[in-house]
Amino acid sequence: MGTSYSVTHPGHIRTNNEDSYYVSDKRGLWIVCDGMGGHQEGNFASHLVTDIFEKMHMSGSFDEKVEAIISQIYNIHLILKKKAQMTGVNAVVGTTIVLLYIEGEKGVSIHAGDSRCYLLREDHLSLVTLDHAREIQTPKGMRKVLTNALSAPGELSLEVKRFRVQKRDIYLLCSDGLYDNVTPELIQETLNCLSLQTGLDILTSYVLSQEADDNLTAVIIEI
Repeated sequence: MGTSYSVTHPGHIRTNNEDSYYVSDKRGLWIVCDGMGGHQEGNFASHLVTDIFEKMHMSGSFDEKVEAIISQIYNIHLILKKKAQMTGVNAVVGTTIVLLYIEGEKGVSIHAGDSRCYLLREDHLSLVTLDHAREIQTPKGMRKVLTNALSAPGELSLEVKRFRVQKRDIYLLCSDGLYDNVTPELIQETLNCLSLQTGLDILTSYVLSQEADDNLTAVIIEI
């Protein structure tokens, strides 16, 4: 199905890691989430996603499994909305999600937010996902704001992309704490390493050699 390598780190500034990830090479399912709401709230939201999918049983055709995954994400969205309402006025208990599911030659990416899925195919790096975020001007300068995420204000809109999987494809799922601090060239270089574990170590070490003011999580999948 695929072989994965993963890492998560709180970075140098934050004491708590609100990122969460789930990997199952056997099931062909990989997820990265970046929680929001601060400390316990973001941690709860991101881990709720990965905990539920770890226990979720999937059966039927590929398309039926994809529909079950989508339905489950919307269920989690509603749980988080209720949790936020119980927490207090204007409370945020949310998370981004980027999910990759592969069965044979069929693949799908499902995401909401700004966690990303990259694909390296035949030495060409491309973005499978498009960030659900925009830049706004604040007194302290430009700041990125999510336009879509689980339990974020407004309606949830999942971006679902189905595609054909090829042998030797390499996928990278990651939170913005990773890709905000590296160039696409470095990502491509590390995904081209003979050992993807070494490539992941290089990528992580590069980010941690800087300020690393955000949590960072990455999952590399080799088909």
